[in-house]
Amino acid sequence: MLDVTIASQIDTFQLDLSFQVPEHQTTVILGESGAGKSTLLRLLAGLLRPQRGHISLQETTYYDSEQRISVPAQQRPFGFVFQDYILFPHLTAYENIAFGLRAQQLPSQYIRRQVGKVLEQVQMTAYAQRLPAQLSGGQQQRIAIARALVLQPQLLLLDEPLAALDVQTRREIRQELRQILATTNVTTLLVTHHYLDSLFFGQQILVMDHGQLIQQGNQQNLSRYPRSSYVAELVGVNFFQGSIQSLEDNTTCVVTITQSRAEASRGASIAAQDNGSLELVATFQEQDAAATLTTPEIQAGQEIIVVIEPRSITLHQQRPEGSARNFFQGTIQQILYLETASGEHSGRVRVSLQLSGLTVPLIAEITASSAQRMQLSEGQTLYASCKATEARAYR
Repeated sequence: MLDVTIASQIDTFQLDLSFQVPEHQTTVILGESGAGKSTLLRLLAGLLRPQRGHISLQETTYYDSEQRISVPAQQRPFGFVFQDYILFPHLTAYENIAFGLRAQQLPSQYIRRQVGKVLEQVQMTAYAQRLPAQLSGGQQQRIAIARALVLQPQLLLLDEPLAALDVQTRREIRQELRQILATTNVTTLLVTHHYLDSLFFGQQILVMDHGQLIQQGNQQNLSRYPRSSYVAELVGVNFFQGSIQSLEDNTTCVVTITQSRAEASRGASIAAQDNGSLELVATFQEQDAAATLTTPEIQAGQEIIVVIEPRSITLHQQRPEGSARNFFQGTIQQILYLETASGEHSGRVRVSLQLSGLTVPLIAEITASSAQRMQLSEGQTLYASCKATEARAYR
């Protein structure tokens, strides 16, 4: 188990977080540029020193401010692969990998055996005598990973390992890297700002924002229960924060969304009335449904989150009549025709509807045929509706 609690301030940037990572699996640290992801890796590796906290792996302490323990970077059994790889340009792939072992003055026979093993592991045996300039970006990445793995680290730190690759190479290397990590069975922290990469690699995902850990969990947890507008945007849902105005039946509540709360959550609310507030009728998720609504745990005035899938929103040219209890009115800001992974048209269209008083639009997803039938265009005024059962509430 990797156990981390650290706080550090670099200039005006404050990083303060605590988490645990299970052994022998890959954990992804996900966040926007500037969230503090790379700084966290450098603090773990010992390249930077926290102001206070604790870092331990497999019951061995590598940093503890209270006990005044700070193991130097070169003495920590951690492998670090930097975003730009940092291969020695004058050394062959073989010598780049062997560098760390030679620095430890290990026997030549042992070095040859270990380097040969990792070259085979990353499928680069045929390129052992090439210089970095003679290798593609994906091949350089494999050598950088091999250089870290040859030291048999207990913890592998990967800083944006796919960021320097073009789109096609990224797809190829993503699968190869996943296989490498699976075969090594080493505890791994992988940093990325790409949500798809986090889903592909992460058995556990830690989401960072402005030096804070704002959510952690598996793919299903993040998708169904986003805790911030950032995570909601990544998973592609509309996000509200507000308070319970009243409880209806055992599963339904009326939620008041205010402009101030939306701003506190980075402008994540998607609609507002003229007075800067919105009432939504929402249904509780499974974790809060049925009898729990009648308990003191859930009551009027309590803070709540509501999310709505873009596909659950119906667009109308006239104010609709029907069973839907949630209505919006706004102006089309953008119409985006979605593509598949292969670049083909998916037959789906995402419509961004700008609602009065808010900067963040409501996102609806409809079929391309519906968009053509309605003759949608930017600047057009539309109505949108959503059933209470499609507005999912949770604490």
